[in-house]
Amino acid sequence: MKTFASIYIGSYEVTMKVFEISTEKKLKEIDCLRANLDILRDINTSGSVSLETTDRLCEILSDMKKTMKMYRCDNYRIFAGFMLHTAANELFVLEQIRIRVKLSVKLLSNSEHRFLGYEAVASQKDFKSIINEGAVIVDVGGASFQITLFDEGKVVTTQQIMFGTYSLHQSLINLGSMPDYQSQIPILVDKEIDVFIKMYLGDRKPKYMIIMGDRTTAAVQAGLDAYSREFIETKTAEDILKKFLKRTRKAINGEDFSIDLTDNRHMEALILIHLEILKKLNTEYVMLPGITVNDGIAYDYAYGEGLLRSPHDFENDVLSACWSIAERYGSYEPHLLALENFSLQIMDAMKKYHGLSKRHRLLMRCVCILHDCGKYISISEQADCSYAIIESSEILGLSHKERMMVATTVAFNRKELEPYEAMADRFSEEEYNVIVKLLAILKVANAMDRSHKQKFKSVKMTLKNRQLIISTESDSSAALEKGMFRGKANFFEQTFAIRPVIHEKRVI
Repeated sequence: MKTFASIYIGSYEVTMKVFEISTEKKLKEIDCLRANLDILRDINTSGSVSLETTDRLCEILSDMKKTMKMYRCDNYRIFAGFMLHTAANELFVLEQIRIRVKLSVKLLSNSEHRFLGYEAVASQKDFKSIINEGAVIVDVGGASFQITLFDEGKVVTTQQIMFGTYSLHQSLINLGSMPDYQSQIPILVDKEIDVFIKMYLGDRKPKYMIIMGDRTTAAVQAGLDAYSREFIETKTAEDILKKFLKRTRKAINGEDFSIDLTDNRHMEALILIHLEILKKLNTEYVMLPGITVNDGIAYDYAYGEGLLRSPHDFENDVLSACWSIAERYGSYEPHLLALENFSLQIMDAMKKYHGLSKRHRLLMRCVCILHDCGKYISISEQADCSYAIIESSEILGLSHKERMMVATTVAFNRKELEPYEAMADRFSEEEYNVIVKLLAILKVANAMDRSHKQKFKSVKMTLKNRQLIISTESDSSAALEKGMFRGKANFFEQTFAIRPVIHEKRVI
């Protein structure tokens, strides 16, 4: 039995949850604390977190630290949302927390934030069968909301829409003096969702919607006679939220005291966004498991420490997302599959020499799948276009840094490799070395299918006398592949001190 605390510093509140983790009972929430904190307001107003807000944040974290001691927590994790990263004084704020509270905070990229929540959702009952039938996960935050689309059990896309409860809350304040302001609200939200539907949903009709967050869950739960974490009909959820919205508006106007808005100042905006998403995506059923990013932090810790075993293959989600991007940008699948096969064979044969991990193997596969996606935009500027596509695409399961490593490797497949000094502001020396190794493998694998006609058959690779012997059969001339191979082999040898050599057997 382990006791674990997860703390998340969000756009307008700080939340701490305390969990008991056991192999028998899995994850059990035993306490939840919240405190209002308008970080996003400060950033939108001045570009920085004010000194008063920083002081308040340190006080909140100090109180939460005392609560952790009271529960005798074995470990903790503190994360801050990506909005803090946009503050001009983010380093000052983190340093104040470290000095004054003696706690370490990690900043999350948007993709890392959403993945943590996704880890918790994927732990839910029947998740595999749900995404097989088509589903969307909706995660509404203060600065933005995220929609992740699944079809036939695979991730199609995950998209961040830069419109959240804080944005809508401010719009409600600004429009409040207008007699028909409520009719303007759907316009603000719908235009963002319509773009997602047109670009990514197409003819797909997801059957299920899973809504993240415990505030919306509590609102729906209060309107049901008997509530479970199973799916309810979308129409039922909409009716309940509309009734709750009326009560919330009465509470704002001082006409209903049954709802305490002290810690729910953005509740009206939260419900409005969810209502519009429900209407526009029009799924048959909705599930509200009451999960927040805090739950995801706890699951991530438990999986990483081996306390729990994940029921879901998250690596497959990463690859599915990459294949979806490749398909969207018209990449040639047979070439990508050949490239992936050759690259993994090289990694397997070189296992004792390349020093790459299982995680790096996943990055290698991503590199192969995405290496020529930029051709869709420009053949002559493929390197830069591929980099831009990968950099701006959310790949659920990859951290921001990992995505940048993939993008950089792909870009230098057609450009001269820059020295480490030129990239020291983006990558550590270790990360740079990984990029160079992945690039060396990519170049050799790509040369082996330079014609995109998969001429090399029955490929086998062995190491002997500081050479990587690539034994292959071919039923047609592979002069182009062998000619391109020599230059790539030089870079490979400089990287690994091992020379790749092709031994070809012609088959008539």
